[in-house]
Amino acid sequence: MSSLIKNLESKFPDMTFAEGPRAHWSPDTQTVYYDPKERHADWVLLHETSHAALNHHRYVRDIELLDIEREAWSYAVEQLAPQYSITIDPTFIETQLDTYRDWIHSKSTCPHCQSNGFERQKHNYCCPHCGSSWQTNIGIDVGIRRVISSR
Repeated sequence: MSSLIKNLESKFPDMTFAEGPRAHWSPDTQTVYYDPKERHADWVLLHETSHAALNHHRYVRDIELLDIEREAWSYAVEQLAPQYSITIDPTFIETQLDTYRDWIHSKSTCPHCQSNGFERQKHNYCCPHCGSSWQTNIGIDVGIRRVISSR
């Protein structure tokens, strides 16, 4: 892992690589955080570095996050991993993407009738079936809360 980090620091001198409690890319500090104890830490490090290389910042709609994640995994597999003779298991990637799919599904499920709604504005959803509107909390690392705002 340390040799991979050294190689990435050399390839991306404008980025900082730092150990942290969880892997993520911070566009505010231009820092890629990694957890060396994490399962497949090298794959996750390449993924987070891909967010940085692709200049990922923020997303407006929740569904955009899935696209950003997919794009970062593709870049990691196609561009970064081959440079370091690393093969990333596609099943691992799909499992990671499934967490985002499940998150989006949970946020978009109407708390009144359980139909799938759509995001009208950031964190504000609407149900085409029953007409309910609800707000969701922010963040992907927290339990999802849905509060009906109108019906």
